[in-house]
Amino acid sequence: MTSINNHLKARLNETEGLLQIADKRLKSYKNIEEGTLRVTESHGCPQYHFRKEGSDKDQYIPAYEKEKIVLLAQRDYDEKAYKLLKDQQKRLDKFIRGFDDDAIEHVYERMCFGRKKLVNPIMPTNEMFIEKWMEKYKGGNNTFGEATEFKTLRGEYVRSKSEKILADYFYSNHIPYQYEPRFEFDDFRNKYPDFVLLNVRKRKTIYWEHLGRVGELDYATKNFGKLMDYEKNGLILGDNLIITLETRERPLDIRNIEEKVRLFLE
Repeated sequence: MTSINNHLKARLNETEGLLQIADKRLKSYKNIEEGTLRVTESHGCPQYHFRKEGSDKDQYIPAYEKEKIVLLAQRDYDEKAYKLLKDQQKRLDKFIRGFDDDAIEHVYERMCFGRKKLVNPIMPTNEMFIEKWMEKYKGGNNTFGEATEFKTLRGEYVRSKSEKILADYFYSNHIPYQYEPRFEFDDFRNKYPDFVLLNVRKRKTIYWEHLGRVGELDYATKNFGKLMDYEKNGLILGDNLIITLETRERPLDIRNIEEKVRLFLE
């Protein structure tokens, strides 16, 4: 389930950043006379007037005092923007503190074991969803050249040291994954991406390909062609397809893995 709270927290951070800008602007007006800019129109041309705070009369501002007019208009805008942003900040903060993303799941999870056996929840728990997902996306489908050398923490064998690093990272960070699942193209050809993973929070399936010899021309050409085929069949790089790259001179970077996991799988 996509986290509404995360989106709202991001919006709250954005609002607080804008508030800081608006507050800084308002402080720069402290030496300007308090009052309001009033704008009328005469013969199709705007006319500008200033009404001092506490007064009921307007003072005409001639057009040659454009700098003053602009400053007053900007201050009026900044005051209104600050007020609106402050209100939004309070509303967002109150909603976030009172909203539970996982409330519907808690209804089922807090039942006793005997009651759970009787109930089919509206929203499957993460555990239920992961179990069905693992069954749907079975691994170990690539029968070409059985992997026997590199054993992962989960107990399966992969084809390279880098694939072991990736698999162990996923396993250690509790990211559901399968190694070498079958992915069928629209023309019924089968490909076997290195990994398929589940973003549990979003309940989104993501494929991960590690290209370990992109410094070799034939290998790079072949695999970039495969990425184009993936795109034609619904796997879009940066959306539901992630790649990591490696050459002999530039080995797999764990920091790159961590950043991609943060962006796509948290």
